[in-house]
This record gives sequence, structure tokens and C-alpha cells, in this order.
Amino acid sequence: LWAGFKYMLIKRGLLNDEIDVLFKCGFKTGLSWETFSQIVNLYRDGLISGFECKNDSIIASVLDVIKLVIDKKGNALLTMPDGIRLGHIDLFIISETWLHDIHFLNLDLNNWLVFDIGAYVGDASLYYAKRGATVIAVEPVPHHFQIMLKNIELNPELKSKIVPVNAAISSNEGYTNIFYDNTVDGAASIYETKRFKDSVRSMRLSTLMNEISNFGINYESFKIKALKMDCKGCEWDVVNNELEALKLFDIIKIEYSGYLRNYTYEDLLAKIMPLGYKCRIWAHNEIAVKIGLSKHGTMTCIREGFNPLTLMV
Repeated sequence: LWAGFKYMLIKRGLLNDEIDVLFKCGFKTGLSWETFSQIVNLYRDGLISGFECKNDSIIASVLDVIKLVIDKKGNALLTMPDGIRLGHIDLFIISETWLHDIHFLNLDLNNWLVFDIGAYVGDASLYYAKRGATVIAVEPVPHHFQIMLKNIELNPELKSKIVPVNAAISSNEGYTNIFYDNTVDGAASIYETKRFKDSVRSMRLSTLMNEISNFGINYESFKIKALKMDCKGCEWDVVNNELEALKLFDIIKIEYSGYLRNYTYEDLLAKIMPLGYKCRIWAHNEIAVKIGLSKHGTMTCIREGFNPLTLMV
């Protein structure tokens, strides 16, 4: 009971502390409120099992295919089915990225350049890099960005393939406010007012594309260029104002949030398809089904002329 009460105080910013947890096997540690919440929810839903005390840590299985290790300091380490390691538990993104495979582009991404706009904690960026891509990982929320850097460090073999950029993509150059409800909030947006806000660098997509040469990346040297956007509204700025930049990509994959900007997927199609792309619309999760595909879902667009037998999307 006290743990639950303490969790609420910490979550609301009224207490700065960890939550002490004692497992049945005798393992005791302090957990952040985010980790505590995720483990409780996983246990409640029957999605975590096989708790075992071993070498000053506790080991468990999440969704039968993901290994979770928590050490004496309360640090969590998740190992995905493909070997990628994460230090932050978020069942929602884990399910989307590794179970439902919503970010799939192709089996082999060698010689691909992927722009991951709205990289969050780096899950999709690591997923793409694991399959061979060079990734420009763009995330505006400072706390998310720091978690992403830590997740990249947990995968040193992929570090050289990911370029992290702490910025928001929008129609304006300079700075903008981004809003969020919790320190880790996958729904953070510059287009929806929430409890907290940070002032972050803002740039156009075309500016970002011009700046990647500063990181030693030659855009033209890659066989395939892909754009993935999950930025809670910024996609509308890009599609409305940067058609010339969009035309440079072979694949455009957008998780669109029309409910934030009052547009529909038909509005996106009307802009993108005349550029020479074929598109499909699909529901990537239950939220898209609930809101309705008109205002929320995923759009995958492929430049006409790609061979569907060699490019499976």
C-alpha cells in the first residue's frame, strides 16, 4: 500500500525518491517510478514471468521472448529477440517495434540512410541500425534524448551507425516549446499543451538534410533513403511546406496524427501521391483503430518503380 502511495507522490513531482521493492526470492532494490509502474502493469496483465534471483540481480521473462535483468541499483536491462538492449521499460514501444514489427522496411538495410524523426528513446533507430542502416535519430524532448543516448551506449556495436540529433522538426527555424505530461511521454508534441514544457531547437527537414554533411555523412552515397516520421503533428508541416525535400526519399513512412492538426490522411495523400509515390494506410495499434484511420494511423509510401519483390513493406 505504501509503495503505491509513494509511487503517486513521485509521479506527481511531490517526492523525489525511489520505490523500495522486495521480491519473493529475497531480492531487494529501489526502482524509479517509471520502472515500478511498468513492472506492476506487466505482472498484473500476466506478461512477465519466471522471476529468478541470480548474481545480485533478478531475471525475468517479458512476453516470453524478452529478457529482463534488474540489478541491485535498480537499473533495468531488456534484451530484445534480435539482441538489442534497452535500459528503459516501455511495453508500448517494445510491442510495436519488436512484436508487431510496425517499423519494418526491409530484411536487409545495408546501404540505407534512414531519417528517424521522433526517435523517442531510440528503439526504432536501433532496430534499423541492427539491420544495417545508417540512422539520423531526431528527438526533441531532452529527457527522451538522454535515454536514447544511454540506449545507444548499451549497444556499442551499433553506435557508429546512429547520429543522434536533439531538435524538433517543424516549419520554423530557431526554438519552439514541446509539451509533455511525464518525464517519459511518448505522446509529447509541440502542437498539444500539456503539464510540462521545454524550449528546444527547431529546424526544417531540409535544414537537417543539409546539416548531415557535418557528421561526415554523404547523402548521395546511399542506395536507398527512407524517412520515418512519428512526431505527433510535425508531419503536417513537412508535407505542407517541404515537398522538394520529400521528393528526395525513396520511402516515406508516417505515423500521422491528424487529430492534432485537423487534417485527414486524404489530405496527406493529396500532397504525396502527385510526387510519384504509391501509398497504403494501415492501423499500427489499437489507438489508431479507436480514433479512426481518417485522423490517426500509419501511411507507407514507396516511390513508383521500386520492385516489390526486393522491397517488402
